[in-house]
Amino acid sequence: MSHRSWFPLLAVGYWMVVPSGLPAQGLSAADPERMGVSVARLRRIDALMEEYVERGLFPGMTVAVARKGRLVYFKSFGFMDIEARRPIADDAVFRIYSMTKPVTAAAVMILHEEGRFRLEDPVADYIPEFGKVRVGPFESSDGPASAARPMTVRDLLRHTSGLGYGREDDPIGREYRKLDLFDPRSTLAEMVAKLASAPLYFHPGTQWRYSTSIDVLGRLVEIWSGRDLDEFFRDRVFRPLDMRDTGFHLAPGQVERLTRVYRFSPEAGLVSLPEREALDRYRRETNRLLSGGGGLVSTASDYLRFAQMLLNGGELDGVRILGGKTVELMSMDHLPEGVRLPWDKLQGHGYGFAVSVLTHIPESPTVGTIGDYGWDGAASTYFRVDPAEDLVILLMTHRMPCDTEIQVKLKTLVYQALIE
Repeated sequence: MSHRSWFPLLAVGYWMVVPSGLPAQGLSAADPERMGVSVARLRRIDALMEEYVERGLFPGMTVAVARKGRLVYFKSFGFMDIEARRPIADDAVFRIYSMTKPVTAAAVMILHEEGRFRLEDPVADYIPEFGKVRVGPFESSDGPASAARPMTVRDLLRHTSGLGYGREDDPIGREYRKLDLFDPRSTLAEMVAKLASAPLYFHPGTQWRYSTSIDVLGRLVEIWSGRDLDEFFRDRVFRPLDMRDTGFHLAPGQVERLTRVYRFSPEAGLVSLPEREALDRYRRETNRLLSGGGGLVSTASDYLRFAQMLLNGGELDGVRILGGKTVELMSMDHLPEGVRLPWDKLQGHGYGFAVSVLTHIPESPTVGTIGDYGWDGAASTYFRVDPAEDLVILLMTHRMPCDTEIQVKLKTLVYQALIE
C-alpha cells in the first residue's frame, strides 16, 4: 500500500510523513482535536481508502478535511499510474469533470453581482438561437412543440432548462449525438449554437435533468464579460484564490503530475483510458472547447481553497470573490414545487446553483446537516460544504464511472469523527 499522510504531530503522538508536495498555498494546519475532530476516528478513513486500493476498486485518491478554516486531515493513497507504480503525489493533478460546474456557477454570480443580468432573464436575450427552441416528443408524430415559457438563467443554474446530455437511445438523444457537441475543435460559442438547434426534453421549469446547461452558462459568462471563459476564470477566480494548478489546459510541468483515468467494471477491474486521448482534451493545441460543465483540471489543495471560499461566505485570506448573501442564494434549494431529483444518491436533497443541497436527512443516503451542499465529478471526485459544522470534505480521485459508495462512506467517516 502506497500512501502519504499529514497530521499535526502533537495530535498524533508519533511520527508521520509531512508531504513535501503539499503546495504552500494550501490551508494552514491545526491540531484536529482543537478543531473538534477526533484523530483516532479520522484514522478510520485510512482503513477504508486502503481497502479500496488494495481490492483494486480504485487506483488512488487524496482525501482532505477542513474544520473551522484549518486543515485537519490530508492524505494520499494508491497510485497516479498503476502500471508505472507511481504513488499519488500530494500535488497530483486530477480531471475534475463536473466539479467544474460550481466554479462556473460562481463565475456567473460574480457577474450577477455586477448587474449584468437578472436570474429570470430569458437565455434568448443573450443567445438569440434559444428564442426558437422547441420541445421534442418522445413518442409522437406531431413534431416538436413551442416551449410553454422561455428558458431562463435560473433554469440553467438549477438544471430545469429542458436541456440534457443526449446519452439515451431515444429520438432526442439521437439528435444530440448528430451534433457532436463536445468536438474539441469547436469553440464554446459554436458548441452552444449547435445545442440550441436540438429539441428540449421538457418545458423549462417543469422537471430536473442533469445537462449541458452549465456549458451554456459558460458561454453567457463570455458574453456578459466580453472575455474567453478561461481568461475570466483565471483573473476573477483562480488568481485571487491562489489556485495555481487549476485550468482548462495543462501548464508546463503539470503533465507528469496528471493522474491517469481508469474505468472500473467488476469483470475487468481497473482499465486505463488511452493516455493520448485523455491528454489531448487538456492541451491548448488540441482542444478549443472550454467546457464550463466539465473541462477543468485541479489539485486537492486548489479545490479545497475554492470550497473554503464558499464556506467562508465568498472570501478567503482577505480576498472576496462573492458576497455572503450571494453564496447563501447559490446554496439554497431552488427546485420548483413538485420537482424532485431522480437519482437515488440525491434523495433527500434539493438543488441550488450547480450544487445539491441536503434538505431531508431521513430520505438521504448520507449523514449530514440540513443545508450542507456540494457536487461530484465523472471520475468520482466529490466535495461537501457544511456551514453549520464549519466543515469541508474533499475527495480527489480518478476512477470512472462516478462511484456513490465511496462518497457516502467518506462523508459518514468524517461526520463520525466530529466530537464538538
